[in-house]
Amino acid sequence: RASSSSAVNAETTSAKTRQTVTKISYNTLLQPLRTSKALATDKEVLTHVTKDNFLAYFSLNGSATYDQNTGTVTITPDEYDKVGNFSLKSKIDMNSSFTLTGQVNIGNKTSSQGGADGIGFAFHNGNTTDVGNAGGNLGIGGLQDTIGFKLDTWHNDNFTPQATVPGAQVSSTDSNGFGWSQDPRNPQFGAFVTTDSEEIKAKDKKPYQRWWATTDMFSVKGLSSNDLDGNFHNFVVSYDGDRRLLTINYTEASGNVLTWTKKVDSSYQAMAMIISASTGGAKNLQQFKITKFDFKQAATVNVKYVDTKGNQIDQGGVTYPNGANVNGTYRTGQLEIPNYKFVRMDDGTATGSNSLPAKGTLTKAGDNGTVIYVYAPAYTQTSKTISETIKYIDQDSKKVVIVGYTADPITFVTVTNPVDNTTTTYYSTKAKAATLDDNGVPIVTGWTKADSYYFAEVVNPKVDGYKVISNDAPHSDLTKVSVQTVYTNSSDLNFTVVYAKNAPTMTTEKKTVNETVSYV
Repeated sequence: RASSSSAVNAETTSAKTRQTVTKISYNTLLQPLRTSKALATDKEVLTHVTKDNFLAYFSLNGSATYDQNTGTVTITPDEYDKVGNFSLKSKIDMNSSFTLTGQVNIGNKTSSQGGADGIGFAFHNGNTTDVGNAGGNLGIGGLQDTIGFKLDTWHNDNFTPQATVPGAQVSSTDSNGFGWSQDPRNPQFGAFVTTDSEEIKAKDKKPYQRWWATTDMFSVKGLSSNDLDGNFHNFVVSYDGDRRLLTINYTEASGNVLTWTKKVDSSYQAMAMIISASTGGAKNLQQFKITKFDFKQAATVNVKYVDTKGNQIDQGGVTYPNGANVNGTYRTGQLEIPNYKFVRMDDGTATGSNSLPAKGTLTKAGDNGTVIYVYAPAYTQTSKTISETIKYIDQDSKKVVIVGYTADPITFVTVTNPVDNTTTTYYSTKAKAATLDDNGVPIVTGWTKADSYYFAEVVNPKVDGYKVISNDAPHSDLTKVSVQTVYTNSSDLNFTVVYAKNAPTMTTEKKTVNETVSYV
């Protein structure tokens, strides 16, 4: 090593230079590291779906089938009366951006050529397992608080609901039962659709609750008949979580790109997603091909309101006081459902699954399970007790038997199911009142299902010195009161058997009398 001052100065200068270079190099490296860290964080929270892992994140329902080789969901085949959909198994965190990139095939027949119905895309606040109504609703009507979009290929006029029950109780495939709203006049079009809870008059002129789907007429854009070419067209759903802006892009056969945008209210925190299609008396092959889907899973639970057989009877929501996040909490509550009463949280006997607690903590991203409230019809009952008494008197209305006859009374209980207004009748000769189980059946033994029963035959008692001269019981004679059948509308039975004293006994005696006359 050199020992001269010039050499030292040179070394010092060189060291400073090296320090400067080193410092620059560190900063240069730091930025990529920061970027790399951010990307790693994004990868930790974002879920990346492709054709290869599609079935791990989506459920298929109805006629929907999936080809993993191509990433194609055939929602409906080109057949009549088909309903299909695929739904995301977890909810989307609406505070984060997401993008669904793919292609759609809406068929090769226009409505004038017998093609229908189209494809509906729905983001909603219901359960991840909820399915919207088919037909004119395109799988959107019936879902709670929905922001939907549809590529509609069949014009529908307003249709009055035929089912006279709340919408939650109408099958998803019963489009006539649910009813639907008016479409624009376009033969085929794209537009946003929303659902609101409304009271809609059914065929009986009475209003019933429906999550009613209405097309946003201001968003309607007509589609060319050339788009019904049987080919796939680019389709992108993107959402900006910061601006809360939903954007739909659809590429027509001509190459023109149609764009729709809609603002999403801040109240929408976590939303389920479902894509549906249906056919009826007209048909089309309707498909969706996934390229990729990147989104952040919210931590959520589902909530169901079912009857004792597991059938859905109402829809409700879940609240997340601290947001739909891991380690956050959730809350659900009972609903006041007309004609029903709450009986228990499901223990597996209604749906086959045990319910989560009504409120609790979210332990993981995605679906944390389901809260299940079980209800039974609020059965009502009317009872009627019918008795049978027999008096034994003489012609002067005086008792000839100190104690008359009194049968064990018969009690009828008529149970009414307020849901369908059906009635079931039971009788008992022991109990006077019934306690019903969740199915409307008396719990205490001794009740028999029947709407009629009978009082047994009663033989008239023998009374010394008297005989029966009349009996006012139907179908009876002087020896007995016959079997008497009674019904729920029968009155108490009161019979009288009349006795008379026996007549005096008349006897005849012959006697020979001799007459003797003496003459003296």
